Amino acid sequence: MLRLGLGLFLAIATWIGLRRMVSAGRAPSIGVLLLDICPIATGFGLFLFGTGRPILAGIGIAALGFGLGLADTMKRLILREPVVFADRSELFEVIRHPRFYLAFIGTGFMVVGAGLIVALVLALAWAEPPLWAVTTWGTLIRIILAAILGRLAFVLPSRPPLLQPLRRRYESWAPSRDPEVDIGRFGLLATVIMHATIARAERPARRAAVIARGLPSLRAGQGPIILWQAESFVDVRRLSPDLSDRLPNIARLSAEARQRGLLEVPAYGANTIRTELAALAGIGPEDLGLDRFNPYDAFARAPLPSIAAQARAAGYHTVCVHPYDLNFYARDKVMPGLGFDRFIGLEAFRDAETDGGYVTDMTLARFVADLVAKDGPDLFVFVISIENHGPWDAMHDGRPPALLPAAWGDLPDAVQIGRWLRHVEAADGAMAVLRAGLEQAGQGWLGFYGDHHPSLSGPFLAPGAADGRTDYWLWQLAGAPGESIDIAADELPERWLSLMR
Repeated sequence: MLRLGLGLFLAIATWIGLRRMVSAGRAPSIGVLLLDICPIATGFGLFLFGTGRPILAGIGIAALGFGLGLADTMKRLILREPVVFADRSELFEVIRHPRFYLAFIGTGFMVVGAGLIVALVLALAWAEPPLWAVTTWGTLIRIILAAILGRLAFVLPSRPPLLQPLRRRYESWAPSRDPEVDIGRFGLLATVIMHATIARAERPARRAAVIARGLPSLRAGQGPIILWQAESFVDVRRLSPDLSDRLPNIARLSAEARQRGLLEVPAYGANTIRTELAALAGIGPEDLGLDRFNPYDAFARAPLPSIAAQARAAGYHTVCVHPYDLNFYARDKVMPGLGFDRFIGLEAFRDAETDGGYVTDMTLARFVADLVAKDGPDLFVFVISIENHGPWDAMHDGRPPALLPAAWGDLPDAVQIGRWLRHVEAADGAMAVLRAGLEQAGQGWLGFYGDHHPSLSGPFLAPGAADGRTDYWLWQLAGAPGESIDIAADELPERWLSLMR
């Protein structure tokens, strides 16, 4: 009984610690408290059932709670938002693509910390006697059953006939649907459960509304159409007058564009797919509701209107090019539903030039220009660049960072900003290749936008940049220069399609 009590104490202490970490106040009802502690209690019970060791179960829950709290703290610090229910889809991505995640926390810290936790768990599993007699096969079967039950515990509450009654119960507590606010009211775990349930219940109606609204049609005969999503791009000319001559190709294309301006994007520092869906399909945060945090997790797993779908309806061959794993963020499942005939990933760039570990923008631009030359005028290409993806760590040291304005030299992240700026300049060079490709074709369009700000400080916190807006332009070969209009990312598809009429 003493060991069982100690294990329960560790689990409850973890729950209380999580509530204090996120500054959760007094819960509005006992039901909220029960919902918030439910994952802790369920997890402890499953650990205990699987291992028969209560102290080990308590430490297992404490380790998971510590990891969740650390993730929430770092996400608030780097991305300006807390952990949300959609982050569940990130768990496997952390394992598959650790550099995208661990490098921002500190790979050494994470490896040492994880090693210590594993060593402690193994030591306890050896030293702590089980509460009941065990056999190897019996333990294995219980662990498998615990895993299955754990999975069912997450799945069953979101299935009919429980879904709608639970939704009504949660909405009776009047959640704000703002994770920051609701976590402070209900607690992190209760908010995650509540938001996940409400999102699933609302999803069919929200998706139907987007489909019913649709997008303007595309007139055939526009020539090749290229839309370039620039990773972590901000036009440096508005960050410092000393950088006014750094992007000559982008400056020229922007000045000649049919439309240009600042772009309000629904992401900061990461979560490219939020801006991606907005710019491709005109689907913004208000349309997505609670699915706005990761629209590719569930919302976009069905056919939706998009620029690509309209191009295909006009007789275009539609291609998405992303020189990375096709299944990252489940793009391999999403892109066909957004109207793409073909999705080209890292397999086409195995021997390509890289910088900082990623395929260069120049290589990507040449690949797209070749597509334009081979496939003819009826081609729509959406390009997801990656060269300027963070972290801007030592893997970028194969080439020197770009020269910074003198005023930036003493910034704590000056080296990282210099690496970022070098990649921005590389994107500028890539635009010259795409322009030449369209000039060779004799007609066509080139759209360009930044997906989000980089997770850096310094000039990105200064007036004029701190609002997180990026830049966009919509250029037509031999088209008359148009006006500068600041828009939200989800306005881009309709505006561009209207220009093409």
